[in-house]
Amino acid sequence: MSSNASVIPPTPSADQYDATGDRPLIEAADDPIALFTHWLSAAMASEPNDANAMTLSTVDASGYPDARILLLKDVTAAGFTFYTNYYSAKAQQLTANGAAALVFHWKTQERQVRVRGIVELVSAEEADAYFAERARDSQIGAWASDQSQPLAEREALLAKMAMLKATHGDEEAIQRPPHW
Repeated sequence: MSSNASVIPPTPSADQYDATGDRPLIEAADDPIALFTHWLSAAMASEPNDANAMTLSTVDASGYPDARILLLKDVTAAGFTFYTNYYSAKAQQLTANGAAALVFHWKTQERQVRVRGIVELVSAEEADAYFAERARDSQIGAWASDQSQPLAEREALLAKMAMLKATHGDEEAIQRPPHW
């Protein structure tokens, strides 16, 4: 192999594909959310990390797509739930154009799911309930982080987090920031 060889793996052979066995591409299901939760459960049993990881795609002010990885926090008949800082690029883009797309890729399941639709805010009560479940450092981080803004140095963020930890002391509950 030369030093200029591609690091991209070759396309699997027919034998490699056959080795995974036959299964329908789309299982019969009257309820796509039920099918999704079934597939997510299977992925959670076989994916090494973050089976609930998804790509969220939005559109920026120039009309260009913008994508990033987030974690799905809930799925119901009403839709797919994730949380963000309102100052983030994704929140700003969703405020300007509420259309978004999600992609879930489960390599071990040889599946991907694509979702498109309009994003709506969850209620303040739902956001408060989820925020209360977050780890204390994650709650502090939500207050400390200037989401989507350049960070001059990591130490500045760590110092802000230390100051906020000291400010909040041993409070049992940290309130959700209004921008989150």
